[in-house]
Amino acid sequence: MSRSFINPNHRLFQWGPIGFKLFYGSIFCEMLWLGIKREYRKSWPPCLGLHDHERAAFILEDRTLRSAGEYFFKTYFLNLKKYRAQWERYEDWMERYDRIEKEFDRIHVASLTIHELAALVEGLYHFEEEFWLIVHVPEIANWGGEKMLLERLQRIDRERASEYLEILSAPVKYSFFQEEELELLKGRFVDHARKYRWLLNSYGGNRVLTAKYFTDKLKELLRKGSAASRIRKIHAARARNVARKQELKRRLHLTRQDMWMAEQLAQSIWWQDHRKAYIWRMNYYWDILLHEIAKRRDWSFDDLLWCWPKEILHIAKGSRVDRALIRSRKTYYVNELSEHGIKHIYGAKAKKYIATYLSRETEQTTELHGLAVSKGDGKAVRGRVTIVQNPFVDGKKMKQGDILVAAMTSPEFIVVMKKASAIITDHGGMTSHAAIVSRELGIPCIVGTKHATKILKSGDRVEVDVAKGIVKKI
Repeated sequence: MSRSFINPNHRLFQWGPIGFKLFYGSIFCEMLWLGIKREYRKSWPPCLGLHDHERAAFILEDRTLRSAGEYFFKTYFLNLKKYRAQWERYEDWMERYDRIEKEFDRIHVASLTIHELAALVEGLYHFEEEFWLIVHVPEIANWGGEKMLLERLQRIDRERASEYLEILSAPVKYSFFQEEELELLKGRFVDHARKYRWLLNSYGGNRVLTAKYFTDKLKELLRKGSAASRIRKIHAARARNVARKQELKRRLHLTRQDMWMAEQLAQSIWWQDHRKAYIWRMNYYWDILLHEIAKRRDWSFDDLLWCWPKEILHIAKGSRVDRALIRSRKTYYVNELSEHGIKHIYGAKAKKYIATYLSRETEQTTELHGLAVSKGDGKAVRGRVTIVQNPFVDGKKMKQGDILVAAMTSPEFIVVMKKASAIITDHGGMTSHAAIVSRELGIPCIVGTKHATKILKSGDRVEVDVAKGIVKKI
């Protein structure tokens, strides 16, 4: 182990563990630690990618992450000229993506020559590289913007600063999940399944949704109220966020600078969520290409999901790639990611490395403390715990009104999150996925408890007190 790489005794930021196939996150990893500094003068801080039997966690030092986040937030969100330039780059990329997607849908991949197939793989890879060069900015800026706004609010009222941060950082634009639901409720069903077939994709695997899935979803939505009432509820939540911000501005006498920072943090959080739709859309096409490569080159599709992009290109072109090495990544595999390159660690050494960062002893307690990122109606909630690692497997155990407990959440958790009366996570902050979605749904959420998934068990009864940020076994 590189002892100086990331000190496990320092305060760490952790993303995961969560279901993860290497290929789906590999272009992200390559660009963030190999390509960013070439264009932005400042790279992401060093990171560990810890892969343990198809689940992954990423570890960074909290201090260096917040410091890099501040740089990107100040430079690309608080500087209006640079913010507009960055957003225009994104708009241009989205327009080109929509054209490419239409062209891709007309291609019969099975009829391509192997050289044409390899060229298509290379073209999509470079197009996704360009995407990550743009959208990593809101990803990292969130952590800096959250820190900066919280510090400003603490000078006004230290005790209630986190409560104010929750209000001011809430996005006022619709998420892609809300946009899909609004279209469904408004009866815009023509081509809906094709447009949103990627909706439940994830880093752990993809699902192609059919028209039947959306028909069933609409029936379920309408059991809970009319289409008009559901639409009003979504619009009302947005209006409530806007009103809460304005009321807080008046009550705390927030300056124009304060509100600009808050508005740009909310925009950054929304943007981070918005770009996730394009990740899932591209993964839909990657699956088509990988399945075709598997047929042509006598590889299993699952083995290809443990390749880096350049290895995929080598395989498509007929070059030799070590299958045993690829398959060994499915058990214990570690990446040290930095601007200097990617170091790969395998087997027993990787297992020991993973244990150093993830297998921490936890004290026996009946009370957990965390950050309340969504207050719901502000009242304490009692209920039965359901631990969810994989929402497509564990989600079947989740009953309406249960309290969802997870290491963290990501978009594929949306189905189980909608059933929950409250959400508790080990990791995350005010700008995490759990925070964003729980505020959309209007349900209580406490993140950053560190050990909820280890201390609590499915079937436990707990009380979630968002006023104090405390979870108690009862």
